[in-house]
Amino acid sequence: ARVRIKTNDPVYAVKKERTIFPIGEFETTLSTPEIKYALEHGHIKQVYNCVKYEQANIFSSYVKMFYGLRRDFASAGVAVYEQLCKYLLNSLYGKWGQKAEHWVKIGVCPNEPDREELLFTYGSNEVMRLRFMLGEVFKLKSYGECYNSFPAISSHVTAFARMYLWSLMQLAGHGNYFYCDTDSLIVNDKGMDNLTEVIDDMKLGYLKHEETTHKLIIHGLKDYERDSKTVIKGIRKNY
Repeated sequence: ARVRIKTNDPVYAVKKERTIFPIGEFETTLSTPEIKYALEHGHIKQVYNCVKYEQANIFSSYVKMFYGLRRDFASAGVAVYEQLCKYLLNSLYGKWGQKAEHWVKIGVCPNEPDREELLFTYGSNEVMRLRFMLGEVFKLKSYGECYNSFPAISSHVTAFARMYLWSLMQLAGHGNYFYCDTDSLIVNDKGMDNLTEVIDDMKLGYLKHEETTHKLIIHGLKDYERDSKTVIKGIRKNY
């Protein structure tokens, strides 16, 4: 639903150049879990339009199967397959919102091997992507919605995850968490004590205690230091 919100809780996502979670009064698009929270707290001031879908539990068998396999591979010490199961679990929702590439034929190239190339234009930010395939040359023109996409599924999965993370922040208690990311929290001792009931390495949907650190320096989003390592988005661990 497209709505106007007035809130002091930084819980509703707004995407401009990047995703932010503002407070105050603003317009945004919300899905079911966010709408429920907004209605419960009186944050919705106006509804402009909405789309209604029938709901169903569509992923439980998939998740149960791959989570079971992941635990089995972890117990057997097969790290590669455990990681593969993790990727399959984490990536499925995004397929429903994946964009399609629109390629146009721009020429022929007899006897050229199949490949893709990136062409960088000197003096500008333009990057051209070319695909050589079966003796023809194609240029990537644009991105658009896939024929079989269903963005409402992806948006609901991410919204449920954000609202669950928000509920964990409230459980930890204001002032007891220092940083949060997609699926994690960095908290103090009191926050850790408050979260005890939702910490279990073996239960799906529960938190896992990764480590205790005595040093934390937060430089910005996805850019922080702790005892064991430094995290900077886009830079590999072995850099």
